[in-house]
Amino acid sequence: MPPTLATIRGSAQLAFDAFAGIALSVERMHETIARRALSLVPTPVRPVRAHGPIASMVYGAIHGAIRACAKGVDLSLSALPEPAAVGAAPPRELRTLAALNGVFGDHLEATGNPLAIRMSPIRDGQPIDTTPAGLALAYPDASGHIVVLVHGLCLAESAWSRNGCPDIGARLREALGLTPVYLRYNSGRHISINGQELATVLDRLCAAWPAPVESLSLLGHSMGGLVIRSACWYGNEARLPWIRSLRRVVCLGTPHHGSSVERAGHALDRTLRGIPYVEPLSFGRRRSAGIKDLRHGNLLDEDWQAHGPDQSSSDQRRTVPLLAGVDHFFAAASVGRHPLDPKGHLFGDWLVHAGSAVGIHADARKKLTVPPDHCRIFHEKSHLDLLSDAEVHAQVVDWFGPGR
Repeated sequence: MPPTLATIRGSAQLAFDAFAGIALSVERMHETIARRALSLVPTPVRPVRAHGPIASMVYGAIHGAIRACAKGVDLSLSALPEPAAVGAAPPRELRTLAALNGVFGDHLEATGNPLAIRMSPIRDGQPIDTTPAGLALAYPDASGHIVVLVHGLCLAESAWSRNGCPDIGARLREALGLTPVYLRYNSGRHISINGQELATVLDRLCAAWPAPVESLSLLGHSMGGLVIRSACWYGNEARLPWIRSLRRVVCLGTPHHGSSVERAGHALDRTLRGIPYVEPLSFGRRRSAGIKDLRHGNLLDEDWQAHGPDQSSSDQRRTVPLLAGVDHFFAAASVGRHPLDPKGHLFGDWLVHAGSAVGIHADARKKLTVPPDHCRIFHEKSHLDLLSDAEVHAQVVDWFGPGR
């Protein structure tokens, strides 16, 4: 299936945004070099702009030309008719779209780019209308036991099915009669913003569900687990009705206390920005708000509003305890062969260390304590193996079992 008109418009808009960013970086580099060259010029006669009025005029013309071209292309594309029937996005296009949203999702949303993903339950690749009629059509055989699956950063609902293996939602339906609901969302937004929207989506979902809701379970992979915990906090604070139906939360490879990969990326970005001739070309600051939230595992608005996301290297999160009366289960992966293997301690699952995934923290106030049988570390497995591994699936099914 060819790309939709909205996809073409969004891609063109993003391309022009990239051109504008490159032009701005070149201008700032020119300014930096010129400023250094003029550093010995006496202050009273030093120009306000180091690269001078001619260069300023040239760069102004370049920026104006990019804006004019972007507007012209967008107006031309918007005048074309969108095909009446649009099917589900092909797998490759969906993976690309999910990755773009993970890396630039906050920018896509802020600029009104059609590529920005809207949060919605998905069935057969299509968004579901969370009304009684829409849910009845999507789930004609709905049971009273719902499990909502929330994917991780740069992924979509298709990530739950990897390497041709049945996904965990299908396993839970076959083994225990639960109805799986797959969520798609823009993983580049702040986790707290996605958490608040998820709380609202869950409220609509449970209120309009085709059968009386007997239980609600939430299953999240990686960032998805943080979005779930954020939704639980905001849903509980607002006393939304779905909280009363929530029975269990399962987190697979969730960086409850942050990812060392993002912390390393943040440190590298700060170092590069400290080098005058490199700082204008440092694109690390343009990574999405969602990625930056993974530095420490931010869940709430105040975790990032009090300071710039590019500034803080210390953990200043507000403590968010696990929701009382709800069973929590944590699964972690480690590339190490056994608990003492230094490879596992050094690399974790390549993205998240096991200690963060099972809630361990040096500060007792931030530690997330669950019963020993609610927590498991899988060795010789990577971060993405948690999505499709048969051993992990068996453990999750056991955690959802009737005895729980």
